[in-house]
Amino acid sequence: MVISSNSCPGFICLLLCHWIRTASSLNLEDPNVCSHWESYSVTVQESYPHPFDQIYYTSCTDILNWFKCTRHRISYRTAYRHGEKTMYRRKSQCCPGFYESREMCVPHCADKCVHGRCIAPNTCQCEPGWGGTNCSSACDGDHWGPHCSSRCQCKNGALCNPITGACHCAAGFRGWRCEERCEQGTYGNDCHQRCQCQNGATCDHVTGECRCPPGYTGAFCEDLCPPGKHGPQCEQRCPCQNGGVCHHVTGECSCPPGWLGTVCGQPCPEGRFGKNCSQECQCHNGGTCDAATGQCHCSPGYTGER
Repeated sequence: MVISSNSCPGFICLLLCHWIRTASSLNLEDPNVCSHWESYSVTVQESYPHPFDQIYYTSCTDILNWFKCTRHRISYRTAYRHGEKTMYRRKSQCCPGFYESREMCVPHCADKCVHGRCIAPNTCQCEPGWGGTNCSSACDGDHWGPHCSSRCQCKNGALCNPITGACHCAAGFRGWRCEERCEQGTYGNDCHQRCQCQNGATCDHVTGECRCPPGYTGAFCEDLCPPGKHGPQCEQRCPCQNGGVCHHVTGECSCPPGWLGTVCGQPCPEGRFGKNCSQECQCHNGGTCDAATGQCHCSPGYTGER
């Protein structure tokens, strides 16, 4: 097909439109944008020598044609035709591992980041409290933070917040890391409960249970050991005899009037009576006195209080 040379300016428009149509929206200066050379074909108008039959006349001996003879020869003139031309251009595209989204190259993760976001090809940045390659695994009890990368510092059975790492203390403990027991006199969750123990008893920092000192018993250590018992948890038996009463703490015997000794097993010596045999009998004429009361028992032939 031959095209007139006066249509040549359309070639410029054709190339311009083609360039606009194929230009990339990505900028090579943007991050994660790569480029490569690619070939493409465009339709162009090209000139070429077009042959044609040219008639001309020469002098000859032909009388009938007035001594003119017709001659033919092949001549050429410039013509134009459509042609295909291979051209090259630099094409912008997202680098491997990235894809185009809103005229930007963003990373691609084959596994969706469940609790996080994709920050590099097949690399998730997890939210605090989550880990695993696709951020689908909750942190275990000993770790916290993004990717569960921080180790919990909580002590004494405290629970660790998987997001912040803050320690939630078990009953009976306090402090930033739950490293301290409740102060004496308090117990329980956050050490908010007050102990009810009496008589110098100590309180369990977890349960509030009272630990009684020797000589006391009861839920709050409010009672003395029952008669016949003494010591820690009132488990020891008193050794006192003859009605002696033992101390609820030490077990020391307090003897009734008329008796002596560590276990009240010795009666007062003759001539003595009363508490600890501390009083002297006042009986006369061979009379004897009661070791407990001091009352005189007269010898035969005598009478009277003494």
